[in-house]
Amino acid sequence: MTEIEVKKSQDSLQDRLAQVVELLQRQRVVEDLTHRQEGQHHDRVENLVHRQNVVELQRKLDDLHSADVAYILEALPLQDRLTVWQLVKAERDGDILLEVSDSVRETLIADMEDHELLAAAKEMDADELADLAPELHVTSYTS
Repeated sequence: MTEIEVKKSQDSLQDRLAQVVELLQRQRVVEDLTHRQEGQHHDRVENLVHRQNVVELQRKLDDLHSADVAYILEALPLQDRLTVWQLVKAERDGDILLEVSDSVRETLIADMEDHELLAAAKEMDADELADLAPELHVTSYTS
């Protein structure tokens, strides 16, 4: 990749990060406004706008490479990171966990339920699983 292509790729990733941050901020603004308003349609409006933002954010995440999603997760504050992490499709969890830093990975894994961890582990090959094994604390199930 040429230096110009690398620069364009970095700019594009920064743009996507900015779009994700904007969607998260828009959601907070809408929630604040609807909480301040009274009325019979208050909850419906809030739910509709929330769903629209979630769909748009999820669409953006689905279009990104796992490494790009990892970059965005790394750049977000904890609460926003966890919000975005919940929108990542389960089949991509393992790939993204491999891309993020150890400290971010710990926060993401701590937010996952055991069945989510097991599903992510099923998508990994043995080498990838070995890389994450020390951080995975899955409760064993008795059948």
